[in-house]
Amino acid sequence: MLKTIIKTGVKPMQDPQFILPDERDLPAESASFLRWLWFFLRPYRKTFFMFTALRIVRFAVLAMMPFFIGITIKGFEEGWAMENPSRLMWMIVPYMVAYGLALISMGLFLNEAAMEDRLNRSMALFSVRHMNRLSLNWHESQGSGSKMQRITTARSSLKQLYNIYKWSLVPFVGSVIGIFASVILIDAPFYFLLLYAGFIVTFMAVGVYTARNLPKMHDRHNKMLEKLTARVYEFVGAVRTVKAFNMGAYIDEQAQRHEADAHFAMRDVFKITYFKWTVLNMTAFFWIVLTLGLCLSGMFGGWLSAGAFATVFFLMFNLWSRLEEMVYMQDQFLEYRNGFMRISETLREKPQMMDFAPAQSLPADWNDIRFNNVNFTYDGQKGHALHNINLIIPRGKTIALTGRSGAGKSTLVRMLMKQMLPETGTITVGNANLNNVPGHEWLNRIALVPQDVELFNITIRDNILLDRIDAVDEDLYQRALKHAALDELIASLPDGDATMIGERGIKLSGGQRQRLGIARAFVRDADLIIFDEATSALDSLSEQVIQTAMETAFAGKTMVIIAHRLSTVKHADNLIVMENGEIVENGGFAELLAKNGTFAKLWAMQSEHFIDGDAVAAQ
Repeated sequence: MLKTIIKTGVKPMQDPQFILPDERDLPAESASFLRWLWFFLRPYRKTFFMFTALRIVRFAVLAMMPFFIGITIKGFEEGWAMENPSRLMWMIVPYMVAYGLALISMGLFLNEAAMEDRLNRSMALFSVRHMNRLSLNWHESQGSGSKMQRITTARSSLKQLYNIYKWSLVPFVGSVIGIFASVILIDAPFYFLLLYAGFIVTFMAVGVYTARNLPKMHDRHNKMLEKLTARVYEFVGAVRTVKAFNMGAYIDEQAQRHEADAHFAMRDVFKITYFKWTVLNMTAFFWIVLTLGLCLSGMFGGWLSAGAFATVFFLMFNLWSRLEEMVYMQDQFLEYRNGFMRISETLREKPQMMDFAPAQSLPADWNDIRFNNVNFTYDGQKGHALHNINLIIPRGKTIALTGRSGAGKSTLVRMLMKQMLPETGTITVGNANLNNVPGHEWLNRIALVPQDVELFNITIRDNILLDRIDAVDEDLYQRALKHAALDELIASLPDGDATMIGERGIKLSGGQRQRLGIARAFVRDADLIIFDEATSALDSLSEQVIQTAMETAFAGKTMVIIAHRLSTVKHADNLIVMENGEIVENGGFAELLAKNGTFAKLWAMQSEHFIDGDAVAAQ
């Protein structure tokens, strides 16, 4: 930090404090926009109310300019301004000072702007945190583009809603206070107050009534945008498949169709909007003509001075301007309110309770992991995904799970990774029930090498280290590169491990991505390594790298391997064969072959290259 100060001459700014709302206050059952808005605003309420009051005073002062113009005209009209100019000056000068202060007070709103930005970012952070706590099933049922579109739309909408509040609603309130105060002080007839009140009520009522269908229209449009993002533009991220299958024309056609639907939805919004403004202009015209008629009547009748006439008429036009701003902002408010409320659909989803009381620490010296009569059924699915699973995974041993697709292998591994909880039965690590072990504590002791390693558009090094970037053991990292056979690849790159790999690792081959997954698992130095079909789609060289890593890099570790390619698990300590959610065979490689059961049939299909419907399912 000292070096930074010396080099730049500027003291580094402290990180902003983002105050996230309390999850317990989440209005999950409410459809009220104001309740959801207050939920996010509540942590910043003191700053919010202080600057609201300041803004109201500021705009009330600014709105009273016609009153002081009217006072000046009245003074010259009645002659006292010429006879006693000091009287006029004592009226005008203090106001002009206050007016000047109101104009330059904008500098005070820097802290409000900072609060507004923290509010917006806190909403996004809270939404991302909540989303990360939702079940894997929920995430798999949602398009990634749709999920992020909701957060992006809500974030943009909240920013625009605050702009509407501070640049339209609060100025309107302040101006109305200033206008009514001016009418009272100018000593105009009382019914002019009723005139202004009638103008406000009818103008706003017409605006609300003619726009009553806009929320549904905006909701329809926003849903179409989410659909467009989820179903069309996600193809952009899958550029390899798009290019390979020559899908450019198809994507263009889909995008054009969905964009056309969204366009026609927005045209319905335009129809309502322009009809509303036509009616509003006629409403304003009526009140302006009525005001002009009364003012002229007063001038001819001698009961209204020229100064009062000027004040009343200027104030009416000022009010009209403010009302137009309010109704214009109403259109935007309805649009942004809907955009903001889209995130409530995600926040209403209840995170699945994964950690139960009383909390139990993960035993450092656990001897085995046990599945005890575990059962699980997916929602809406007939039959068990897992049925009466009893399994022991000794520490330091290698367990292989095999069987046809849909047999329950992946579900069992998800249970092991605490992504799902058993409906009945228990999973224990040593003497601790996994339900009671904090999820973060258990997952920090697990490393996963999936079939499709998910990569990010960051450097090779950062993709390997992930959450360990700032606390890496450099020796461990270098050994990870060697065990994953990445050291030669990195040496051949101009930027080495600082090379950006492109979105989803597009610049790497399938084998290179898999090796990066091996390195990522190695640097975690975990107790349990899970290989989820890690070799099913690899070339011989890459498969050999994986096999060597299993035998050397992870020697002595507990390994659970999901494998369809049975040749890769010959040396497993125990093979578990699953069918229809049940364990049907359990034993060593030679032992299971000798039984001539389900495993032997699967082995025969693969080793003899016999391909039929069953063989395809097995592979």
